[in-house]
Amino acid sequence: MAYTTASHADHDGMVSRVARAVSEFVSAWFEASAAYAVYKELSVASRSELAARGLRRQDVARFSMDLPTLMRE
Repeated sequence: MAYTTASHADHDGMVSRVARAVSEFVSAWFEASAAYAVYKELSVASRSELAARGLRRQDVARFSMDLPTLMRE
């Protein structure tokens, strides 16, 4: 009986770990998709269009992923 209980508890733990991994993967997928959409839109923008948004060509990926801006010289 104790063996069955321990085995059942381990199975529940494995199911919750798998569910958590799937949830994290889906969340990361949506975040990456949103970042890619922004990157795709900005990567085709001209220098003047980027400048109007206060960006340089080097800032496009950083802005897309919502990373902090680098200090400028």
